[in-house]
Amino acid sequence: MDPTLKEILDTSYFYIIIAILMAGAVLFIAYMLISRSKTVPSGSKSEGFQGPAVGVSSIPCGQESSHVTEILNTFSGLMSSTQEGEPDFVEFKEIMSKMCCMKHDLMSTSHIVNSTLYLQYNNSHDRENPADTVGRCFTKSVPPRELGIIFSTWKNRGLTLLARLCTSYNLCPQKTKLVEKHFNALCSDVFDIAKEVCLPEKKAPEYNSPRDPRGVMPPKVQDLGEYKGYY
Repeated sequence: MDPTLKEILDTSYFYIIIAILMAGAVLFIAYMLISRSKTVPSGSKSEGFQGPAVGVSSIPCGQESSHVTEILNTFSGLMSSTQEGEPDFVEFKEIMSKMCCMKHDLMSTSHIVNSTLYLQYNNSHDRENPADTVGRCFTKSVPPRELGIIFSTWKNRGLTLLARLCTSYNLCPQKTKLVEKHFNALCSDVFDIAKEVCLPEKKAPEYNSPRDPRGVMPPKVQDLGEYKGYY
């Protein structure tokens, strides 16, 4: 064979091999990108995942409660007849989202403050940052009275907003009672879960939190004797 022809063939084989390797690399990368794009959190029981916190409902963690879905479906497609209707609805959804995200965190097996971590504090209905409440729940340092105040504030503010929303969005009496029933059920559901996770153990000391009221004797009067005067 002509040496020049042999050199050309050898060079062609070299470029063909390089092209095959590059095509294989491109196909592999394309396969990895496509396979990852189809990955959806599924809440697999075998791995202990609690499920996705966002992306399933129109509000964060809304998939945690069917009551939230029913409420949102009731107001879906309706227009507010008042100027305050839309801002009230935004705050109302915020309250429902905080309860659902608290439920999501409290029921997780990892005991990590995740879903409530970036929820904004609102002094209209929050006693403290929801993430702080969940963090104290995992240490079982929330007194029963304080936990009740947190949920009653959410519930009372939510019912007030809901009454205004039903008027703003012109809901009939039947639908008004139905959405109130769903909201009350949501509050009861999350509160029952919180009581199981957040409250101290039964054998815990009576005063186990710096927030609990207790008597304090100032140092300057500790060495004084008993007062025996009339007043």
